[in-house]
Amino acid sequence: MYDIFISYKNSDENSQLTEDYSIASKLYDFLTEAGYKVFFSKKSLQEIGSPQFKQEIDNALDEIKVMIVVLTKAEYATSKWVQYEWDSYYNDYLSGVRKENYLYTYTKGVKTGALPRTLRNIQNFNVDDGPSDVLMYIKNIMPLSRYKIKDNKDITFDDIKIAVQLDYCVYPGMEHVDPDECYRWFKLNPDIYVFIEDTVSGKLVAYTNTAPVTEDCYEKIKSGEFLTTNITEDMILSYDMPSQYSLYFFSIAIHLDHQNTEIVFMLINALVEKFVSLAKRDVFIKRMIADAVTSNGEKFCKLFGMKKVVQSTHMSTLYEVRMVPPEFKKISRKVKELYDCYQSIYDEAPYLFE
Repeated sequence: MYDIFISYKNSDENSQLTEDYSIASKLYDFLTEAGYKVFFSKKSLQEIGSPQFKQEIDNALDEIKVMIVVLTKAEYATSKWVQYEWDSYYNDYLSGVRKENYLYTYTKGVKTGALPRTLRNIQNFNVDDGPSDVLMYIKNIMPLSRYKIKDNKDITFDDIKIAVQLDYCVYPGMEHVDPDECYRWFKLNPDIYVFIEDTVSGKLVAYTNTAPVTEDCYEKIKSGEFLTTNITEDMILSYDMPSQYSLYFFSIAIHLDHQNTEIVFMLINALVEKFVSLAKRDVFIKRMIADAVTSNGEKFCKLFGMKKVVQSTHMSTLYEVRMVPPEFKKISRKVKELYDCYQSIYDEAPYLFE
């Protein structure tokens, strides 16, 4: 989930990197170090590893709150991709898709009067003054939380090991999956994990694992006689094809010193954002099952609208919910967004879910 989009012209008519690229790169580093998730095409598209660069740009434009256009020449504002990016952002605002307009320019040696009308009438920052003023404005719009999300390709094997350690702390006395196996799952599908990092200590303090599994695996879990530790690599699916997936909510673990509502909803909202983003590629979660092994786990399942399926043979309760058409509860504004998204798609194309 990106907070900020940096738009800039990457190369000039001689296929050489522009000064705009250098400025944008430094701004990206500055804002990233401050704790924001920034889309900077040169690095972000490489990290995503997708050849569908326009689709990834569109996805980022849907997510971000702030757009910053870097310019050292007025004519760069109307270059193909730069104009596409800021124009798409601003048109979403005009059409009501975006409720607020946080479009800024970050310029060097450019007279704002020479820019397209949309860009000349917005807040401009001067590169020569440095990025601190930009950060100050952004902090007013998006105050930094003590916690931040870490997911997808940012996750490392060491993070997976920490997740297993959290499991031992939060769920003592239980068997847990080996970190190597968990990492193999992650390599198959980088979307299964969401971590939360404490920005004060720099440590990972919470995580959730939700993975699409084969239909056979799902039914085994649903029987109440199948342990998570029995799940193998070949039972985990990747979201590589438009389809409906059955999701197993493996676990949610929060360090005992950080158990609070903010973290719970950060994890939930991050998951919801993944599901909404996947829906844009015709990838849907059709049903979800969870094995509640604690009273808090049962409380969450009930809060989300999941129904009890069976008492397991390992002293826990299985809960399940139909996702499309949506039967879950709108427990937050972000969850309501997913509900409305799934309901709209189902109403428009019910044949997809027959």
